Amino acid sequence: MMKLIQSLDEALYSVMSWLVFYPLTFWRTMIRPLEMMAYADREASDRGEDQYDDAIRPPLFLFITLLISHGLELLVMGQNPLIADRHGLAALVDSDFALLGLRLLLFSLFTLTMAVTLLRRQGTRLTHTSLRRPFYGQCFAAAPFALLIGIGTLMMSGGRPMLDVAGLVTIVAALVWYLGVQSLWFSRKLGISMLAGFGNAALATIISLVLFVSAAVIIS
Repeated sequence: MMKLIQSLDEALYSVMSWLVFYPLTFWRTMIRPLEMMAYADREASDRGEDQYDDAIRPPLFLFITLLISHGLELLVMGQNPLIADRHGLAALVDSDFALLGLRLLLFSLFTLTMAVTLLRRQGTRLTHTSLRRPFYGQCFAAAPFALLIGIGTLMMSGGRPMLDVAGLVTIVAALVWYLGVQSLWFSRKLGISMLAGFGNAALATIISLVLFVSAAVIIS
């Protein structure tokens, strides 16, 4: 019984602490994304209980952000038509939780592609240990990008010209912000020019988008 109470105590504290640390993490990521990505690198060296003591863990941060985006969609549009679709692989997405999981996997493609591209450019052997640091850092950058893409797409689903324009502007702004962050990240990590950093960022983004769209088309 005491173990159950202790587990409940930890779970409740963890969830409620998100109300404080999530907005702080989001603000820091939007304003100083490269610092947060470097922070993820440093925290990887700490002991498990000391990691991310003043922020949300990167994969969890991405998950909560997508949860917020999904909640906005439910509030504005109601249930996504994909959930009601029972044709082909779309039948696997039979609940909001499954749709949320799918979106998490799709946006994680960006984090994975960026992380792998960096390791390849550095000539670093690809292992679970070497991949974790850049992957965690990329989760910080992917979260605001995913939220802005979700908001922009939601705006464009209403069929109103003004909202369509605002949605398109939001999506373009998200891409510009994301590419800018990634260009700086590659430039600093590899010791190359901003232009070369942009080239690496653009290539990795294109690969991610191709994988993202391909997976979305197959499932839908």
